[in-house]
Amino acid sequence: MNDTVLKVHVKKGIRVMLHHLITSKTRLRLLLKFFLNPGTEGYLRSITREFGDSTNAVRVELNRFVGQNMLTYRMEKNLKIYRANRGHEAYDDICELVQRYMNWCELARTLHSSDAANVFVKEEATDSHLFHYVVEDEQAGIQDDQVIYTNSGVIRVHRRTTEEILEMSETVKPFFYIGRVESKNSCAAVEK
Repeated sequence: MNDTVLKVHVKKGIRVMLHHLITSKTRLRLLLKFFLNPGTEGYLRSITREFGDSTNAVRVELNRFVGQNMLTYRMEKNLKIYRANRGHEAYDDICELVQRYMNWCELARTLHSSDAANVFVKEEATDSHLFHYVVEDEQAGIQDDQVIYTNSGVIRVHRRTTEEILEMSETVKPFFYIGRVESKNSCAAVEK
């Protein structure tokens, strides 16, 4: 068996393993939101709206992550603003696992032509373990979608205008903001 084939099996194994190990959809979404792109923040109600989950389900999972010291929060008026705890001993490993699960570095390489792009994630309607990237792009044409084939699987990228993103955020659930991809440093947690 050559290295390429082995690589495919290992990375596809990550995809299968992660959604079998993490059976809570809310927990998996929180991992993606906070560990896919370092620096992403959110508060309870905004996350609840993005995920389309109940407030209680999101609160329970946020409390679990805080209890394990994987997330930290700061108070802003009456809001708890959550973010990944970069000081957690497994922070780099969690980021690497989540980024490989979502082919994050491949996405960053695909977007190399622009300095930065706002990136959102949406779930496949027919399979909650399949996620698509939605990239904000004012020059996007109608149905400007890409399917990128990599050694580790397929990445589906949908380029949409700001207006289309706003409409999707109201109608598509779960649909959540990951952050800005900057191709020069977006894989820092993965590439060591």
